[in-house]
Amino acid sequence: MFERILVPVDGSLRAELILSQVGRILKREDSEILLLRVVDVPLAIGRLDLASLRREEFGRAQNYVHDLALRFSEKAAKVHGRVAEGPAAQVILDTARTEGSTLIAMSTHGGSGLARWLMGSVAEKVVRSSEVPVLLVRSFRSRPGGDLQPATAEEIPFRKILVPTDGSPASMAVVATAGKFAQLYDSEVVVLHVETPPIVAGTEMGVLPPPIPTPSQEDPVTAPALDRFRQAGLRATALTTLGDPAGEIVDQSYAAGIDLIAMATHGRSGLSRWVLGSVAERVLRHAGTPLLLVRGEPARKRDRKTVGKVTTALGT
Repeated sequence: MFERILVPVDGSLRAELILSQVGRILKREDSEILLLRVVDVPLAIGRLDLASLRREEFGRAQNYVHDLALRFSEKAAKVHGRVAEGPAAQVILDTARTEGSTLIAMSTHGGSGLARWLMGSVAEKVVRSSEVPVLLVRSFRSRPGGDLQPATAEEIPFRKILVPTDGSPASMAVVATAGKFAQLYDSEVVVLHVETPPIVAGTEMGVLPPPIPTPSQEDPVTAPALDRFRQAGLRATALTTLGDPAGEIVDQSYAAGIDLIAMATHGRSGLSRWVLGSVAERVLRHAGTPLLLVRGEPARKRDRKTVGKVTTALGT
């Protein structure tokens, strides 16, 4: 399932943090890694010719990717590097399609972690439009008290994976990918269903008792996903709570010691419609754990071809 992993890098150490997180995949899967560095320098700005700057930047990018591929080849025999020119998000998406990538793995950027990075133009477009699963790992971690500190390069043990479901067929699209991660990392899976509290029209009926969620073991919404995880031999439990879906997903990720939130995107346009809604947008902005996002519809098959105006392939 993860035999072709695309890892976009931008020359920063923060972007390279994701390489540590694919280590377990490489140990268990015969995976091929494609390191992609995108250079986007215009030909000119007004009358100012930038051809020389473009050549210099492209040369630096080639050297960087070549050195990174050599360093990472100690973990993966099948590691390649590529430098491409063009708009970063579009080149990443096109490369994933034409190279037949089965996973895009990216680190987050920005002082506020995922919130600032996700809403930036590059990551926003990649996450919203990707036809393959996307693994996002924050380059900052929360400390006690809410402060942030730069993340370190050690591998994150995905011991517990939270899989929210709303009972729709689209929400089940994440099960196979989340299950594969659980197998690779020997993870426990928690299937979460957040019920919306009933709305009371008025107070003329007097004081009503507080609503109680469906008992977790009796919830028919979580049952299909729970059965599939257990049939695969995974340790899986169900959890049904009551409240605001986005808030509950984030709260439970902290309360239950979750290491990875695996969510399915909704809508024909992938995450684009869903992320602009309250649930996904708030989870993406406030979740302090890595995220695995899976499109809620089958990805289209496309032929592989060269991407970008100019590309160079580097291998070890």
